[in-house]
Amino acid sequence: MLVADPGLGKTGTTLLALDLLKMVGSNFFPALVLAPKRVCDVVWTGEQQKWSSFKDLSIIKVLGEREQRLHALRQSVADIYLCNYENAEWLTSIWPQEKWPFKIVAADESSRLKSFRLNKGGKRASALSNIARHTGRWWNLTGTPSPDGLWDLWGQLWFVDFGERLKYKYEAFFEAYCMENRYTRKKSLQLGAADTIAEQVKDVVIAFRAEDHLDITKPQELAVEFEMNPAAWAQYKDMERHFWMEVDDKQIEAGTAAIKAYKLLQLCAGSVYDDQSMPHAVHDDRLEALDDVLEQIGHQQLLLSYYWKFDVPRIMGYLQKRRIPARIYSGQKDEDDWNNEKFRVMLLQEQNAHGLNLHLHCRDIMHYTYVYNAEWWRQMIERVGPARQAQLGKKAAVRVWYAKARGTIENEVTDSNFKKISIEEAFKRARAQRYV
Repeated sequence: MLVADPGLGKTGTTLLALDLLKMVGSNFFPALVLAPKRVCDVVWTGEQQKWSSFKDLSIIKVLGEREQRLHALRQSVADIYLCNYENAEWLTSIWPQEKWPFKIVAADESSRLKSFRLNKGGKRASALSNIARHTGRWWNLTGTPSPDGLWDLWGQLWFVDFGERLKYKYEAFFEAYCMENRYTRKKSLQLGAADTIAEQVKDVVIAFRAEDHLDITKPQELAVEFEMNPAAWAQYKDMERHFWMEVDDKQIEAGTAAIKAYKLLQLCAGSVYDDQSMPHAVHDDRLEALDDVLEQIGHQQLLLSYYWKFDVPRIMGYLQKRRIPARIYSGQKDEDDWNNEKFRVMLLQEQNAHGLNLHLHCRDIMHYTYVYNAEWWRQMIERVGPARQAQLGKKAAVRVWYAKARGTIENEVTDSNFKKISIEEAFKRARAQRYV
């Protein structure tokens, strides 16, 4: 079980391990990677393409509709198959347990297995447990092994050792290490249980913290890439090529290159304004990036920066559906309640970030949508930034996440806002973009 903070290379480390196994002729292939959909679709293939040493590893995505998934499995044998957790139950049903073909399973964001129990629990985790003993190697990858408490560890670790280290049943584990208030139902650890659990699992768990390896005076910059669906991508290309597009039977035009750049950013965000300033929804794909960040940081607070007003109802609807306490910043009371941890996600428009102190318990900020403005970008980071963390005497790396639609103008915008290129150069690149 590899426990590592975001940005420390869990994906690359796993690909390196698989590459080494293939190099020495291991018969523990093919491998299956289970991960959230966006991570399967973008992160694993992106990491493989980034490093020339992984080019000999063949990868097939088992994603999409049922026929698409079956077609992927019928292709020539690959080294690695990528499948999202939502399809895990379907995947395990295809073969008899004794003919399960995957000799290595890497469960990325393994906290999704925390609900497993021998006699009850989540359906996906239960389905995976049926093939776990027919898998030669099982690797868990996570940055948040115990989002609610160390009792979340049992279900995940069962897939590694089948209960050898933390008791064979969850009930026995809970009785040995935890307790529950009979009135409030609040769970807690028994005295000394955390040290005992760490001692029990230390031979099968490797853990890395960002603070031990990175310069905490600088924020981590963590891109969260996603792909727009084909229909939205086609509209994006129309606007990029021709300075116009159609949506909801309405033609939307951009008279200049600068206006076009902003229309493209709106399309990346998920909606586009017409000439009456009315937004037209195009896609919800960007929410996958937000979902992934929330998954990785567990129950920690997230400062969510946005630019377009049409972002707000979409984000709030998503958070309400997931029952995540959130507010849109509107004044001092929100700032005070945030610093008292009364809610988990704060939505703050990036042009309104000056002067706020939001760092008491928060070290994660996400640029959800944005425009060309390095000053707003920097001011938002400074709401929780390294200097403010240092003032509190905290040794914690500040993480700056930013959603980015793959292959779009957002590559130039983020480079500009991080001061990697000038705004003028960013506009020049945007004007030069053409798809053929």
